[in-house]
Amino acid sequence: MSTVTTVLGEIDARELGVVLPHEHLLIDLRSLVNKPDPKDHPEFYEKLNITNLFRIKADPYALEDNALLDSVDIAVEEMIAYRNAGGRSVADVTLRSIGRDPLKLREISQRSGVHIVMGCGQYIGAAHEEKVHGVTEKELAAEIVKEIRVGTDGTDVRAGVIGEIGTSEEISSDEMKCLRAAGIAAAETGKSVQVHTALFERNGHRVLDELFAIGVKPRQIAIDHVDAKTQADYVLSLLDRGVYVEFDNFGKEFQVPKDSKVLKSSFDYDRVRVDSLARMCEAGHGDRVLAANDICLKSMLRRYGGGGYGYLLEGIVPMMRDRGLTEKQIENILVNNPRRFLSGEEGQ
Repeated sequence: MSTVTTVLGEIDARELGVVLPHEHLLIDLRSLVNKPDPKDHPEFYEKLNITNLFRIKADPYALEDNALLDSVDIAVEEMIAYRNAGGRSVADVTLRSIGRDPLKLREISQRSGVHIVMGCGQYIGAAHEEKVHGVTEKELAAEIVKEIRVGTDGTDVRAGVIGEIGTSEEISSDEMKCLRAAGIAAAETGKSVQVHTALFERNGHRVLDELFAIGVKPRQIAIDHVDAKTQADYVLSLLDRGVYVEFDNFGKEFQVPKDSKVLKSSFDYDRVRVDSLARMCEAGHGDRVLAANDICLKSMLRRYGGGGYGYLLEGIVPMMRDRGLTEKQIENILVNNPRRFLSGEEGQ
């Protein structure tokens, strides 16, 4: 029997049902957002509400508050809506330096009835904990292993997936150290690794070379964010190496202004993502495709006018059917593939 570690303990992997393999229920990205002078741009510091929602439709970081999800009650409300849409499980890959809270995740799971798999490790260099620069990759790996086997942040809540491990446009030496640490821990524990790659870059192969050299199996690796602006040849080249690729920007159709200080390009529309995902399936890679919303912005929640975590089921699945994906292919994407990824199962 294959099992998965959730914030409430081990469960049979078959209990996962529909899985969102890459989400954030609580997250604080404010430290990564460029902050203008309040005297010149007081609107940047307003709380998100119906009167200023239009500002973040193109540039999601036009309001600092949009980069913060910190309410347990709202997270429970959003998880219940996801469950009512047919969802059963979520992997929350928020890391400690950007707002992970094990006990709050446990509370959200208990109150909502949704299985939550928690991540561990280090995010991109700009969000690294101060200790990262002064420790070895083996020490970082040992911490990950402890969080998987014993508990996190002084609690008995254990991580069930590694990541999302952060790599930037130019992968720094510390980011590479954290990536190798994640690989060492993955090889030792058998847990899978979510790797954040810079949204509009082609860094996946460098990541894979490092992880494969350590002994991480292809089925343990997901290269995230391949759909911000899909490059089919690149995505197919990753799939040819046997790993998972993750289409996880559903709901993010930002047509980013050229003067954006955070994002360097506009995003694909969801129908383009669905078409790209379908092409991967048609090329024979339907068993290595993952799909999620990667909700990390307040405006993506139902409470603030977004589609919420259920958007993949309520908004994207109909597009998949329109594009010609079969019910079996959709079931693989929503149920079977993430179950195998999170549990380390082989085969289809």
